[in-house]
Amino acid sequence: MTTRRGSSGLASVLAMLFLVAGSAVAAAQAGTPAAEGTPTLYGGMTVDQIAEVKADKPYKLLAVVKTLSNEYWQVMDGGYKKAAAEKGVTIDVLAVPTEQDTEQQLSQLQTKLGEHYDAIMVSPITSVNLIPALAQASEQNIPIINVDEKVDPQAAQDAGVKLTSVIASDNRDAGARAAQYMIDTIPDGGKVAIVEGKAGNPSGQDRKEGFQAAIEASGTFQVVASQPADWDGPKALDVATNILQANPDIVGIYAANDTMALGVVEAVRGAGKQSQVKVLGTDAVPAALAAVKSGDMAGTVAQFPAEEARIATSLAILALQGKPVEGFIPSPIELITADNVDTMLANAATPAA
Repeated sequence: MTTRRGSSGLASVLAMLFLVAGSAVAAAQAGTPAAEGTPTLYGGMTVDQIAEVKADKPYKLLAVVKTLSNEYWQVMDGGYKKAAAEKGVTIDVLAVPTEQDTEQQLSQLQTKLGEHYDAIMVSPITSVNLIPALAQASEQNIPIINVDEKVDPQAAQDAGVKLTSVIASDNRDAGARAAQYMIDTIPDGGKVAIVEGKAGNPSGQDRKEGFQAAIEASGTFQVVASQPADWDGPKALDVATNILQANPDIVGIYAANDTMALGVVEAVRGAGKQSQVKVLGTDAVPAALAAVKSGDMAGTVAQFPAEEARIATSLAILALQGKPVEGFIPSPIELITADNVDTMLANAATPAA
């Protein structure tokens, strides 16, 4: 499976998505509207220009992802490996068995910091679990690039952590896009439910809140259940089964990631309600794209973890070259449905979580 910008078609799609995402978020943060069609600059560069940066030295970098048991992080892992080959650096990737292993992720990073990495790129399991190790890295003046799952800025500041750059998608927008699809395709409204990620996780919370705010604002939908399933497919199957039994007339379920959405699909199939219940997820992992193609899922909100890894690597290189791109860089998202899944598959643009 190709996960990087391997074709001019995917490159064009991502460039446009980054342009739109960057302009919108930058305008919101700055309080001034960006000129339509004008790329936002970060450190004097567009995101596309940042992505093309190559190393002037064989830097030794460390990337911390969550777990390779999830296709999303598998895709990001592949993105880091391709970025290393493309840019002339070495990247070691750390992962833990499950997204419950917060202490193990911390201890792994603390151990690795003794191996003299030039920069680190981190996707913490929670917003605070890596803070002690990141404080240690900051003491050693190691540039830190925060990728995808945001570190809590207040906790970082309190601990003396200096984040050089942050690249992540707008998770509230991801949830809102799933909600808008239901609003557009279920004109009569009805009862819907949310399968959340891990309780207290900011990404999952933002996706839930974005979906709930948008769906309830329509005035025709009622959220009858919202329960965590810890990013886990079997747990989501159990949660969705219980929701369907308690609400047999439900018309839609949004899951905060695709691993859980695929568990929801099994619950919907088990209840014999495939034609009644629309299932949407987030990440566009390969199995979810196949489910959208087959009709088992109505859609998934795509993120682009391989490209995030590529850009994060560039940001680390720039920091080491004395040209850090400080602050937040928005990563693009896109709703994938039956209308555009073939294009997504053809471009091999595999987003994943």
